[in-house]
Amino acid sequence: MTQVDFPAHGGDLEYARRVFGEPATGWQDLSTGVSPWVYPVAEVPADVWQRLPGNNDDLCQAADDYYGVAANAVVPVPGSQVAIARIPHLVTPGRVAIPTLGYSGHSQAWRAAGHTVTTYSTFEELLLLLQREAVEHVVLVNPNNPTGERFGVDFIRQVCQALDGRGVVLLDEAFADAFPELSATDLLDEFPDLWILRSMGKFFGLAGLRLGFLLGQGELANQLSESLEPWGISHPAQWLGSRALRDRDWQHTQRLRIQAAEQALVQLWRDYLSGGFSVRSAGLFVTLQGDGKTLFDLYQALGQRGLFLRWCDWSDEAMGEHTQPWLRCGLPDDGGARLQQALAELACTQPDYTTTQAHTL
Repeated sequence: MTQVDFPAHGGDLEYARRVFGEPATGWQDLSTGVSPWVYPVAEVPADVWQRLPGNNDDLCQAADDYYGVAANAVVPVPGSQVAIARIPHLVTPGRVAIPTLGYSGHSQAWRAAGHTVTTYSTFEELLLLLQREAVEHVVLVNPNNPTGERFGVDFIRQVCQALDGRGVVLLDEAFADAFPELSATDLLDEFPDLWILRSMGKFFGLAGLRLGFLLGQGELANQLSESLEPWGISHPAQWLGSRALRDRDWQHTQRLRIQAAEQALVQLWRDYLSGGFSVRSAGLFVTLQGDGKTLFDLYQALGQRGLFLRWCDWSDEAMGEHTQPWLRCGLPDDGGARLQQALAELACTQPDYTTTQAHTL
């Protein structure tokens, strides 16, 4: 798999500086899906810094309550990426269905563990694979990164029923905090082979904390827990994570401002792009798809103005597959003022981009 004109990871301002130089106005990094509003970090007590972390009981209780799962259904991990990398090594090798366009870390991890990866581009393709019993494991991402596609709990139930216990369903809900109704945690008791990944890096704006969770009960949870190094979750991460998960007032405020910023960003792009482009939102970012050259030119023009978005042209040369290029834009922390000004300047110089006929999916 190849990502063209962008490194395999997002948010790399060093890459932006190498390509575009250092703008006089400084960089506005819109390449990530991390909230620009960070959970406020109070002064950490001295004993939190001085003592080893010990057990995770308080953190697990806070996570139980926040995610609405049963006691002992939470395995804290030092970032959900750790679970993504290790889980494929803990299940029976087989065939796994993974989104064609999604976070590449899933595919890399399952291939590295000796599984055979089969990709699906639509929900209908996935269900057909399950009906044919062509896969033993399934990876779902809801909302999907980068496409922004969302699906309801009923679809997840349908996938679990179709898999019928042949393997595991790994559901990545890293971006689901902004849409609590999307979460499938209520299905965990019904389907013991369903496992859910959650992250505190996106919605809470705490990517540097490196804290995530695997939700579910059973042998896989025990194996993952036993595979983690002692004191893998630092004491400050436990302390701050527990506070953030219990702060319902802040969470409510965060969802409201994310919703408002998402709607404004979608409207901004709808007003700018032509009807040949789609504008799809996942809450914490908006993804644009359409003519690749136009999007790449836009990516470069904004980069030259100090606005760093994420561009990707994905292909799998071995399989002869190619997906539609996309450009992803995270939520701006200034209400979109700088982006709006840059787009207004571009509209004057490149009017072919502009019309009010773009559509939102």
